[in-house]
Amino acid sequence: MINGIPTSKIVKTDIDPEIHKTPDALKLKESCQQFEAILWSKLWKDMRKSALSISGNDKGRPYQQMEELTLEMATDDLVTSSGGAGLWKMLYDSMIGKVAADKEAKDRLAADEEARGFDVQG
Repeated sequence: MINGIPTSKIVKTDIDPEIHKTPDALKLKESCQQFEAILWSKLWKDMRKSALSISGNDKGRPYQQMEELTLEMATDDLVTSSGGAGLWKMLYDSMIGKVAADKEAKDRLAADEEARGFDVQG
């Protein structure tokens, strides 16, 4: 019997939806989106550079810096407004569990400290 090609592993986690609204989660989301935008920008710049060198039009381009800035702005807008290709979401999903675990640990520590405070006073 031939086994099929395994598909990507989908991992279901029990993360409280409120975690996604925390400052750490929002920073993580922004960082993941910035990473994807930088990646797309770099990829497109390299592709354009290769195409121009093949065509022979890469010499003496006075607006090259403006073109690169435009590409960076376009990729940033693409990722933040329409979600890009979804790479940022995969990164975010793979790391949000750590944010949730950190918050849970902080909450437990705060609860333990509060309980100790009541024992001392009581």
